Amino acid sequence: MSCPLEQELTAYVDDALDEVARRKVEAHLPGCAACSGTLALLRRTNALWANAPAPRPSPALRARVLAEIDRPTFLQRLRGLLRPVVLVPAGALAAGVIASVVVTRSDPGDEALALESLQDPAQLELALNLDELDDLEVLGLENPDDLEVITHLDELEAMP
Repeated sequence: MSCPLEQELTAYVDDALDEVARRKVEAHLPGCAACSGTLALLRRTNALWANAPAPRPSPALRARVLAEIDRPTFLQRLRGLLRPVVLVPAGALAAGVIASVVVTRSDPGDEALALESLQDPAQLELALNLDELDDLEVLGLENPDDLEVITHLDELEAMP
């Protein structure tokens, strides 16, 4: 870069300079051998590029572009979801879920009744035994006596 106007030469070759800058470069060129040589090189390069074959996209790129064109838009997919074939079963499912929630929802009075029955000692013992039965199922025990043996296993190990 021996000349400050050398930066302007590419824009000059591309005809991208305004009138004042273009005249300034044209006035400078006859007196500057470096800029004249660079200008000739730029013009030869542009001529080579103009005669060069255009790059061809790969078959994979073509396939991707065509697939993207064929892909339905968001609005088309949304319209597909709003068809009666989809809406009717979805509405029935929503109604079923709402109905099951309403039917299975517990009444607060049921909880109060359950708490009252647990204050009876016999009911409380029954509830505790039901928990033990659940524990038996978790352990995979079939006989309640097996749980008794497991509970007192440390005592049995201490025996000679």
